[in-house]
Amino acid sequence: MDKRLHIKTQGVREWIHQSSHYNRYEATPYEMLNYLFGEHDLLKEGSLIDFGCGKGRVPFYVNHLFCLDTIGIEMNSVLHQNAMTNLLDYRQAFPKRPGSISFECCIAESYIIPADAVTFYFFNPFSLDIFRSVVQRILKSAENSPRTLEIILYYPTDEYVYFLHHHPLFEKVAEIPIAHLQIHDKAERFLVYTYKQP
Repeated sequence: MDKRLHIKTQGVREWIHQSSHYNRYEATPYEMLNYLFGEHDLLKEGSLIDFGCGKGRVPFYVNHLFCLDTIGIEMNSVLHQNAMTNLLDYRQAFPKRPGSISFECCIAESYIIPADAVTFYFFNPFSLDIFRSVVQRILKSAENSPRTLEIILYYPTDEYVYFLHHHPLFEKVAEIPIAHLQIHDKAERFLVYTYKQP
């Protein structure tokens, strides 16, 4: 799929100075993305933000599949540069593809959520403390611009799940296990939560 999209997103990147707040880079497998969007109807009335996007696999994949606006948030400058290089190659290959793609090099908890963002994707990019801060920013955006929102978690940690499960403004609407792919890790699944407007 990388070859088809004219991008390079493979590999795992560990951090030299590992922080307890930020996890290594590893892209969501394409097989899992195919499965997710075969089982779940993505919101189409706004943009998708991938937190900890790395080299940009999810933003490119979603733009290509659905022609939606996508945004990748990445704090690591090397990975951000990889994503920007991929963006040039992708746009050269698909100059008329609808939907914008952009990448921001910043820490997630400082990013101001755009008023048109409706889907937020997380593959365990950071600690619960940062996740909680990002969710607060998402809720602030929803308060300022009321709209339907969803959070998609891949391979969610128990801490993420507990936090959203007990949050009064989110409701779990889908749990998508990966059992049919002969994977025996019960933690490997997608969870989808929607925002309940107060």
